[in-house]
Amino acid sequence: MSAAPGDVKRIGAGELRAFIQDAGELKKGTLLYDGGQLLNLARYENKLFCDAKGSGASPYKVSLVYTDAPAPAFKGRCSCPARTFNTAFCKHAAALLVAWARAPESFAVSESAPPGAPGGDTARKSVKKGSANAQALMKSGVEQVGTLVRELGVAGVATIGDDRIEQMEKLAEALRENRLRRLSARTLDLAALLRRQAAGGRQARGAPRGALPAVAYANVMADLLLTARKLEKHLAGEPLDDRHVEELVGKTWKASDRKPAGDLTLVEYAFSTRTTSDDFVIRESRFIDLESGRHFSEKQILPAFMAKRTDPKRSFAGEVLAGARATTYPGYPPLRVDFTDLGDKRPLDAGALESVLARALPDVGAALAALQEHRKDVFAPDLVPVAVLTDTLFARGARLSAVDDKGEALHLPDDAALEERLAGSLRDARLRALLGDVGIDAALPTLWPLAAVVEGPLGLELRPVLDQGAEQGIAARGGPLEGSAWNAAAREAGASPAAIALGEVREELAEALATGLTGLSARVTDPLAARLRDLRLEKQAALLQGLPQRPEPADRLDDFIKLYQVLEMALVRLAGATQIDRASTERVPTYESVAVARPDEALSPDEVARRRAAGAMNRYVAAVHHARYYASLPASELVASIFPLWADGTATPTIAKTFAPLGAEALSAAEKALTVKAGRVAKLTAVRVLQAVALHGGPAHAEAKAMLAKVAEHAKDSGLRALARDALDVIDLSDANDVRDVSDATQKAGPGSDWVRARRAARQERVQELAKALGAAPTKEERLAALKALAELGDLAALPALRRAFYGDAARGVREEAAYALAQLGDVEMVETFVRMLASRSENEQEAKIAAYALGFLGDVRGLSELLSAYADGYKPGIVADAIRAFGPVALTPLVDLIEARPELAKRAAALDALKKMDDAAVAACLVERIEARRGDADLAEKAQLYLKLADVHAHSRREVATALMAALSDAPGKEAQAAVKAAQKALGVVKRSK
Repeated sequence: MSAAPGDVKRIGAGELRAFIQDAGELKKGTLLYDGGQLLNLARYENKLFCDAKGSGASPYKVSLVYTDAPAPAFKGRCSCPARTFNTAFCKHAAALLVAWARAPESFAVSESAPPGAPGGDTARKSVKKGSANAQALMKSGVEQVGTLVRELGVAGVATIGDDRIEQMEKLAEALRENRLRRLSARTLDLAALLRRQAAGGRQARGAPRGALPAVAYANVMADLLLTARKLEKHLAGEPLDDRHVEELVGKTWKASDRKPAGDLTLVEYAFSTRTTSDDFVIRESRFIDLESGRHFSEKQILPAFMAKRTDPKRSFAGEVLAGARATTYPGYPPLRVDFTDLGDKRPLDAGALESVLARALPDVGAALAALQEHRKDVFAPDLVPVAVLTDTLFARGARLSAVDDKGEALHLPDDAALEERLAGSLRDARLRALLGDVGIDAALPTLWPLAAVVEGPLGLELRPVLDQGAEQGIAARGGPLEGSAWNAAAREAGASPAAIALGEVREELAEALATGLTGLSARVTDPLAARLRDLRLEKQAALLQGLPQRPEPADRLDDFIKLYQVLEMALVRLAGATQIDRASTERVPTYESVAVARPDEALSPDEVARRRAAGAMNRYVAAVHHARYYASLPASELVASIFPLWADGTATPTIAKTFAPLGAEALSAAEKALTVKAGRVAKLTAVRVLQAVALHGGPAHAEAKAMLAKVAEHAKDSGLRALARDALDVIDLSDANDVRDVSDATQKAGPGSDWVRARRAARQERVQELAKALGAAPTKEERLAALKALAELGDLAALPALRRAFYGDAARGVREEAAYALAQLGDVEMVETFVRMLASRSENEQEAKIAAYALGFLGDVRGLSELLSAYADGYKPGIVADAIRAFGPVALTPLVDLIEARPELAKRAAALDALKKMDDAAVAACLVERIEARRGDADLAEKAQLYLKLADVHAHSRREVATALMAALSDAPGKEAQAAVKAAQKALGVVKRSK
């Protein structure tokens, strides 16, 4: 139906999709209308109006403006937060159009626009009125938070029920609507803590309520009270610092509010994409300025529904933005920027990374000083960005520390995912600096690293460590440690006795706050005050002892929180840096920048594997034990036992070092490993051996290099080709650097170092381009295409991007393809991750299947035990048997061991098929060796039938095993032995007749 001039066109429900393109918003709007959430429907000229109920105290003001030129269209406006993003239809505007389509008769015809409505004639007056209302709403919200904290502080949490927690959650929503950002976030944190406590109690069936993490609770309560007090002063007329405006109440900063920043030279060291709890997508780049050393951040913040149809901000990984210009938002480091000019982009090179090192903080002490200065402002964010020079990671238990050249250590978070990603970033490289965020975790000064500057065989590199922000790293660990867990972590990390004692005092104060200050008596405070005096904190002890003397518990709250906060700063100073005694440590051969406490015992690889599986040993201590074991073996045994030794990725560095001076003997062993049909890690080890031989020099140099060139050019395996190309680059660079007499033409055969780097630069540019697409492309299909292109490119520089996709991509299909690509490129750092995935097959069958494929393709013996266990369990027998078979000769003995222990497995076609596709001579030799070892044993006749069945997969092995059995059992007594001999004769007869 057409509309009269100045009127609103009537539409039917079937036409809604013509005006509202986003099906999700239309669905939400329909639910709002059906739920009776719209009030005061009105129509004035070509406009529609209503009030929409929201989570705040006041309804949202919604309007639609109709135009018929150049085509019929509705434009929505609303006072909800989505208005910031200029979307045509938020869910409230969509609900208003649904109302117009379904029930136009319910709209009252008005002679003017409703007061305060978006787009009305009284816009100027409504703004003033709205400002006054906003002030009142903020004041009301602050008062409600103050009341909540006071009630909890006095009475404690014992009486809190689900209804009160729901009220807190609704209060948090209202606070956010009224721009009280920090209060909203902390109120949600408080509600989450209490809800987890309540849920813990319910799960225990009549047991007491779940244990409340008291320190986390006290931290949130302190933040709520201090923030409320600051806002009370602000609402009474005290101006806020611009940084506090951003942090406490939030503001949409106009260009005129921001400060210009020019002549920046920026390097992006981290890029992340994350979704907040309130469904906003944040894409962020983190930069360091090479001129000043300051940290900056560029963010794209969008509602999730808009993020799907908005081009994502790009990453600047691998580039230097020289001469960039921007405006900076008020706030704390990293300063948020809005670029006005990206400057001249050039590739990230060694010179730029040298500048990063020059601008980094010189040591751990400087990083701690920056943290202490930052934490003096109680409203500053929990974390401060730093770049700090460190040359070692010290692995103690499950926790790592970053150590500077003075031996002072800054703790890293207790995070298994971080440990794995650091291992991938530091393998075959020397650590120079870490970039990330420093803060407090479990009362320990802690660095959440985002990137590392390392020095590899080809110079300086910037390698990402975590793809997500440090805040998510904290959230993933589940919050601060409590009680005995905190004490154990602090002691294991090397915290001082004074720091541990003060941490315990703060923990007991937190418990007292959770119990309620009504119960704060001298019996509680006097012992704590005595301990504070022992730590020379006299003023704090006196303040604590004076609290019980105040008759009103509510009057104790402010000074209690003040004391709690002051003790945190004292704790930061006491905790300080941990001193590492380098003389008592040992470098990890596989990771030259990682050290561990020198082990007192020597363990076999089997015992190391057992302890690793039990979680009693970290990967770095395991690597030391592996290196000791393999270094103890004579070279002759390493040559004779290519399998399984060369198929263990942890042994590769030791084997390469051992074989480097052996020349022709090493070349022969490498050639043997490369010509075996299966077992990829053994081949990867062979490439490393050839590289080591060539770098060692001598007569074998040229032949080793020629063998590598052949692999790089002709190998069908892209991972082998990539590793061989890298090895040739390292060798060529070494050859160029070894040239001493440029007048001697015989010393100019190798390419110069500049030529080597130029050769790599072409590949690196393509890798960076695809890595950016893999990290930031909005659709699954685009990311998959980038991932497959990276895998086909076959360059080891793609490993960090592939690991990030495996760990962090939202789409399961992308994570799956990333796992296969990592296996294809021979990433042995992923073996333990894949083993854990397969071991959890009862919990996640899809991930276990991916792991089985990946482990088979890698062929690292560390994965074989779990594959055999899965096979014995009957898990995906076809897939698992294929994976076992892909290991080649290394899998033969363990597989026969398993079948011998579980004879019923020989009935499975998959088991015999796995043996059938192994070398017939190897199968025969394995079984004949067992027969000879059991000659004269009483159970040989019993085992004979099984051996014959297994040998039947090949004519050669059948003949050899049957002959060996007849010789071993010819004089054996008993019916079982006679039956075995007849079976062997029959097997030989079949062979003869087949001829």
